[in-house]
Amino acid sequence: MEQDSDATAYASPRSADRMLRILETLAQSDDGRTLAALSKDIDTPKSSVLNLMRALVQNGYVDHAEGYYRLGSGAYSLASAILARRRWPEVALPILERLAETSGETAMLSEIASTKDDFVYIAKAESRQALRFAATVGDRRPLYATAGGLALLANMPLAFVGAYLDRTPLVPLTSHTRTDRAEIETALDEVRRDGYCVTTAGSTLGLSAVAAPVTGSGGLVAAVVLGVPTERFRARSDELIAMTCRTAQEISGVMGRIGDTRAL
Repeated sequence: MEQDSDATAYASPRSADRMLRILETLAQSDDGRTLAALSKDIDTPKSSVLNLMRALVQNGYVDHAEGYYRLGSGAYSLASAILARRRWPEVALPILERLAETSGETAMLSEIASTKDDFVYIAKAESRQALRFAATVGDRRPLYATAGGLALLANMPLAFVGAYLDRTPLVPLTSHTRTDRAEIETALDEVRRDGYCVTTAGSTLGLSAVAAPVTGSGGLVAAVVLGVPTERFRARSDELIAMTCRTAQEISGVMGRIGDTRAL
Protein backbone atom coordinates (compact mmCIF):
# COMPACT_ATOMS: atom_id res chain seq x y z
CA MET A 1 0.00 0.00 0.00
CA GLU A 2 1.27 3.48 -0.80
CA GLN A 3 2.47 5.98 1.82
CA ASP A 4 1.06 9.51 2.09
CA SER A 5 3.17 12.44 3.27
CA ASP A 6 2.18 14.28 6.46
CA ALA A 7 1.76 17.50 4.49
CA THR A 8 -1.06 16.04 2.42
CA ALA A 9 -2.50 13.73 5.07
CA TYR A 10 -5.89 15.43 5.12
CA ALA A 11 -5.81 17.87 2.23
CA SER A 12 -6.76 15.66 -0.70
CA PRO A 13 -10.01 14.20 -2.06
CA ARG A 14 -8.65 10.76 -1.18
CA SER A 15 -8.22 11.82 2.44
CA ALA A 16 -11.76 13.22 2.53
CA ASP A 17 -13.02 9.87 1.29
CA ARG A 18 -11.00 8.08 3.96
CA MET A 19 -12.35 10.35 6.70
CA LEU A 20 -15.89 9.55 5.66
CA ARG A 21 -15.13 5.83 5.63
CA ILE A 22 -13.62 6.10 9.11
CA LEU A 23 -16.72 7.85 10.43
CA GLU A 24 -18.99 5.28 8.77
CA THR A 25 -16.94 2.47 10.31
CA LEU A 26 -17.07 3.99 13.79
CA ALA A 27 -20.81 4.62 13.44
CA GLN A 28 -21.29 0.86 13.02
CA SER A 29 -19.02 -0.10 15.92
CA ASP A 30 -20.42 -0.51 19.43
CA ASP A 31 -17.07 -0.84 21.17
CA GLY A 32 -14.85 1.40 19.07
CA ARG A 33 -11.88 0.49 16.86
CA THR A 34 -8.12 0.51 17.34
CA LEU A 35 -5.79 2.26 14.92
CA ALA A 36 -4.69 -1.09 13.49
CA ALA A 37 -8.30 -2.20 13.01
CA LEU A 38 -9.23 1.05 11.27
CA SER A 39 -6.19 0.75 9.01
CA LYS A 40 -7.37 -2.70 7.98
CA ASP A 41 -11.03 -1.62 7.74
CA ILE A 42 -10.34 1.09 5.16
CA ASP A 43 -7.22 -0.49 3.60
CA THR A 44 -4.99 2.49 4.39
CA PRO A 45 -1.54 2.71 6.03
CA LYS A 46 -1.62 3.27 9.79
CA SER A 47 0.49 6.42 9.44
CA SER A 48 -2.12 7.97 7.14
CA VAL A 49 -5.00 6.88 9.36
CA LEU A 50 -3.24 8.33 12.41
CA ASN A 51 -2.96 11.76 10.77
CA LEU A 52 -6.65 11.70 9.89
CA MET A 53 -7.59 10.60 13.40
CA ARG A 54 -5.64 13.47 14.91
CA ALA A 55 -7.75 15.93 12.92
CA LEU A 56 -11.01 14.18 13.82
CA VAL A 57 -10.10 14.03 17.52
CA GLN A 58 -8.97 17.66 17.55
CA ASN A 59 -12.33 18.76 16.15
CA GLY A 60 -14.38 16.60 18.49
CA TYR A 61 -15.75 14.22 15.90
CA VAL A 62 -13.89 11.26 17.39
CA ASP A 63 -12.85 10.42 20.96
CA HIS A 64 -9.65 8.47 21.74
CA ALA A 65 -9.27 6.59 25.01
CA GLU A 66 -7.34 3.47 26.06
CA GLY A 67 -6.27 2.77 22.50
CA TYR A 68 -9.78 2.83 21.02
CA TYR A 69 -11.42 5.41 18.78
CA ARG A 70 -15.15 6.11 19.08
CA LEU A 71 -17.49 8.73 17.68
CA GLY A 72 -17.30 11.95 19.67
CA SER A 73 -19.80 14.60 20.64
CA GLY A 74 -19.11 16.57 17.46
CA ALA A 75 -20.35 13.70 15.30
CA TYR A 76 -23.53 13.32 17.36
CA SER A 77 -24.17 17.06 17.32
CA LEU A 78 -23.79 17.11 13.54
CA ALA A 79 -26.18 14.18 13.12
CA SER A 80 -28.74 15.83 15.40
CA ALA A 81 -28.48 19.14 13.54
CA ILE A 82 -29.03 17.40 10.20
CA LEU A 83 -32.07 15.51 11.49
CA ALA A 84 -33.52 18.58 13.20
CA ARG A 85 -33.52 20.51 9.93
CA ARG A 86 -35.63 17.87 8.24
CA ARG A 87 -39.36 18.14 8.76
CA TRP A 88 -41.98 15.47 9.23
CA PRO A 89 -42.60 13.37 7.22
CA GLU A 90 -39.50 14.10 5.09
CA VAL A 91 -37.24 12.85 7.88
CA ALA A 92 -38.82 9.39 7.48
CA LEU A 93 -38.67 9.19 3.68
CA PRO A 94 -35.19 7.64 3.30
CA ILE A 95 -36.19 4.87 5.71
CA LEU A 96 -39.52 4.35 3.95
CA GLU A 97 -37.77 4.22 0.57
CA ARG A 98 -35.39 1.58 1.89
CA LEU A 99 -38.37 -0.55 2.94
CA ALA A 100 -39.87 -0.26 -0.55
CA GLU A 101 -36.54 -1.14 -2.13
CA THR A 102 -35.77 -4.15 0.06
CA SER A 103 -39.31 -5.53 0.07
CA GLY A 104 -40.12 -4.73 -3.56
CA GLU A 105 -43.52 -3.43 -2.42
CA THR A 106 -45.18 -0.04 -1.92
CA ALA A 107 -44.56 1.52 1.49
CA MET A 108 -46.70 4.30 2.94
CA LEU A 109 -46.97 6.43 6.07
CA SER A 110 -50.46 6.99 7.44
CA GLU A 111 -51.76 9.26 10.18
CA ILE A 112 -55.20 9.98 11.60
CA ALA A 113 -56.95 12.71 9.64
CA SER A 114 -58.06 15.92 11.28
CA THR A 115 -61.68 14.71 11.22
CA LYS A 116 -60.62 11.78 13.48
CA ASP A 117 -62.83 9.47 11.39
CA ASP A 118 -60.33 8.41 8.72
CA PHE A 119 -56.64 8.06 8.20
CA VAL A 120 -54.67 9.76 5.42
CA TYR A 121 -51.54 8.70 3.56
CA ILE A 122 -48.87 11.36 4.09
CA ALA A 123 -45.86 9.80 2.33
CA LYS A 124 -45.23 7.06 -0.21
CA ALA A 125 -42.35 5.02 -1.63
CA GLU A 126 -43.74 3.09 -4.57
CA SER A 127 -42.96 -0.43 -5.71
CA ARG A 128 -41.34 -0.83 -9.12
CA GLN A 129 -43.38 -3.94 -9.88
CA ALA A 130 -46.08 -3.79 -12.54
CA LEU A 131 -48.67 -5.28 -10.17
CA ARG A 132 -48.50 -3.17 -7.02
CA PHE A 133 -50.45 -1.32 -4.36
CA ALA A 134 -51.72 1.90 -5.94
CA ALA A 135 -52.41 4.76 -3.55
CA THR A 136 -51.72 8.47 -3.56
CA VAL A 137 -50.50 10.80 -0.85
CA GLY A 138 -53.65 12.48 0.45
CA ASP A 139 -55.90 9.45 -0.06
CA ARG A 140 -58.17 8.67 2.89
CA ARG A 141 -59.42 5.34 4.21
CA PRO A 142 -61.72 4.41 7.14
CA LEU A 143 -59.81 3.56 10.31
CA TYR A 144 -61.75 0.33 10.91
CA ALA A 145 -61.24 -1.24 7.49
CA THR A 146 -57.51 -1.54 6.84
CA ALA A 147 -54.20 -2.37 8.49
CA GLY A 148 -53.03 1.25 8.39
CA GLY A 149 -56.13 2.43 10.22
CA LEU A 150 -56.29 -0.39 12.74
CA ALA A 151 -52.61 0.01 13.68
CA LEU A 152 -53.35 3.66 14.46
CA LEU A 153 -56.66 3.03 16.21
CA ALA A 154 -55.19 0.32 18.45
CA ASN A 155 -52.65 2.80 19.81
CA MET A 156 -55.11 5.56 20.60
CA PRO A 157 -56.71 5.97 24.06
CA LEU A 158 -59.60 3.59 24.75
CA ALA A 159 -61.97 6.56 25.13
CA PHE A 160 -61.09 7.68 21.59
CA VAL A 161 -61.65 4.15 20.25
CA GLY A 162 -65.01 3.81 21.96
CA ALA A 163 -66.23 7.21 20.76
CA TYR A 164 -65.05 6.43 17.22
CA LEU A 165 -66.86 3.08 17.09
CA ASP A 166 -70.00 4.63 18.60
CA ARG A 167 -70.32 7.26 15.88
CA THR A 168 -68.93 5.44 12.82
CA PRO A 169 -71.16 3.45 10.44
CA LEU A 170 -69.21 0.21 9.83
CA VAL A 171 -69.88 -0.05 6.12
CA PRO A 172 -68.32 -2.98 4.18
CA LEU A 173 -65.89 -1.87 1.49
CA THR A 174 -65.42 -5.45 0.29
CA SER A 175 -66.84 -8.82 1.33
CA HIS A 176 -63.83 -9.14 3.69
CA THR A 177 -64.21 -5.86 5.59
CA ARG A 178 -64.80 -6.31 9.32
CA THR A 179 -68.09 -4.63 10.20
CA ASP A 180 -68.85 -6.32 13.52
CA ARG A 181 -67.80 -4.15 16.45
CA ALA A 182 -66.76 -7.10 18.58
CA GLU A 183 -64.54 -8.43 15.79
CA ILE A 184 -62.91 -5.02 15.37
CA GLU A 185 -62.27 -4.73 19.10
CA THR A 186 -60.69 -8.21 19.07
CA ALA A 187 -58.51 -7.19 16.12
CA LEU A 188 -57.40 -4.09 18.03
CA ASP A 189 -56.45 -6.22 21.03
CA GLU A 190 -54.35 -8.41 18.74
CA VAL A 191 -52.58 -5.34 17.32
CA ARG A 192 -51.75 -4.15 20.85
CA ARG A 193 -50.43 -7.60 21.70
CA ASP A 194 -48.42 -8.22 18.51
CA GLY A 195 -47.29 -4.69 17.67
CA TYR A 196 -48.55 -4.86 14.09
CA CYS A 197 -51.71 -5.43 12.04
CA VAL A 198 -52.36 -7.53 8.94
CA THR A 199 -55.47 -7.28 6.78
CA THR A 200 -56.47 -9.00 3.57
CA ALA A 201 -58.88 -7.32 1.16
CA GLY A 202 -60.15 -4.99 3.88
CA SER A 203 -60.67 -2.15 1.45
CA THR A 204 -59.44 -3.54 -1.89
CA LEU A 205 -59.89 -7.05 -3.25
CA GLY A 206 -56.61 -8.80 -3.99
CA LEU A 207 -54.60 -6.57 -1.68
CA SER A 208 -53.07 -7.38 1.70
CA ALA A 209 -51.37 -4.94 4.02
CA VAL A 210 -49.24 -4.98 7.13
CA ALA A 211 -48.90 -1.90 9.34
CA ALA A 212 -46.95 -1.01 12.49
CA PRO A 213 -47.13 2.12 14.67
CA VAL A 214 -44.54 4.90 14.73
CA THR A 215 -44.06 6.74 18.02
CA GLY A 216 -42.15 9.86 19.03
CA SER A 217 -41.41 11.58 22.30
CA GLY A 218 -45.04 12.68 22.55
CA GLY A 219 -46.66 9.34 21.71
CA LEU A 220 -48.26 7.89 18.57
CA VAL A 221 -47.21 9.70 15.39
CA ALA A 222 -48.15 7.54 12.41
CA ALA A 223 -48.13 4.02 11.03
CA VAL A 224 -45.89 2.40 8.44
CA VAL A 225 -48.02 0.53 5.90
CA LEU A 226 -46.76 -2.01 3.36
CA GLY A 227 -49.33 -2.77 0.66
CA VAL A 228 -48.83 -6.06 -1.18
CA PRO A 229 -50.84 -8.08 -3.73
CA THR A 230 -52.26 -10.93 -1.66
CA GLU A 231 -50.57 -13.78 -3.54
CA ARG A 232 -47.15 -12.21 -3.02
CA PHE A 233 -47.93 -11.46 0.61
CA ARG A 234 -48.88 -15.05 1.38
CA ALA A 235 -45.56 -16.26 0.00
CA ARG A 236 -43.50 -13.88 2.16
CA SER A 237 -45.76 -12.82 5.03
CA ASP A 238 -43.31 -13.40 7.91
CA GLU A 239 -40.50 -11.57 6.10
CA LEU A 240 -42.68 -8.61 5.13
CA ILE A 241 -44.13 -8.29 8.64
CA ALA A 242 -40.63 -8.24 10.12
CA MET A 243 -39.44 -5.63 7.60
CA THR A 244 -42.41 -3.36 8.34
CA CYS A 245 -41.96 -3.60 12.11
CA ARG A 246 -38.23 -2.85 11.84
CA THR A 247 -38.97 0.19 9.68
CA ALA A 248 -41.54 1.52 12.15
CA GLN A 249 -39.05 1.04 14.99
CA GLU A 250 -36.31 2.80 13.04
CA ILE A 251 -38.51 5.81 12.26
CA SER A 252 -39.62 5.88 15.91
CA GLY A 253 -35.96 5.97 16.91
CA VAL A 254 -35.32 8.93 14.63
CA MET A 255 -38.31 10.77 16.06
CA GLY A 256 -37.01 10.16 19.56
CA ARG A 257 -33.47 11.32 18.75
CA ILE A 258 -34.61 14.61 17.27
CA GLY A 259 -36.93 15.20 20.22
CA ASP A 260 -40.07 15.45 18.11
CA THR A 261 -43.03 15.75 20.48
CA ARG A 262 -45.84 15.55 17.93
CA ALA A 263 -48.64 13.12 18.72
CA LEU A 264 -51.97 12.22 17.16
